[in-house]
Amino acid sequence: MERPIGIIVSEPRPLAGQGSRSSGNFSTKWFGGAHRMLVEVTVDGQIDETITFSIAEDRSGNDPVKARNVHNNTELEYIESNSLYICETKCPTNKNFTVTIKPYVN
Repeated sequence: MERPIGIIVSEPRPLAGQGSRSSGNFSTKWFGGAHRMLVEVTVDGQIDETITFSIAEDRSGNDPVKARNVHNNTELEYIESNSLYICETKCPTNKNFTVTIKPYVN
């Protein structure tokens, strides 16, 4: 198994004082060689097909959304950044969930 690009734990709703951010920042930088990313979403260690979210980049001023309607098994173009976060979460389970971002090779 290849090492993941990132493993992020997200709240099911926005963090206190945040409009839509539900996780801390995570980085995909320095991974090297990945051109695409595959997303896995789990709750309590089990794949979850019901959760959707967006990925935004933390910047001074407005934070650009880099990917929308992300869910389990979503394939994305590689996003290289030191300051990404999960936002706009729709989480029917209302539990924390884990997002594992893996390098994707056709």
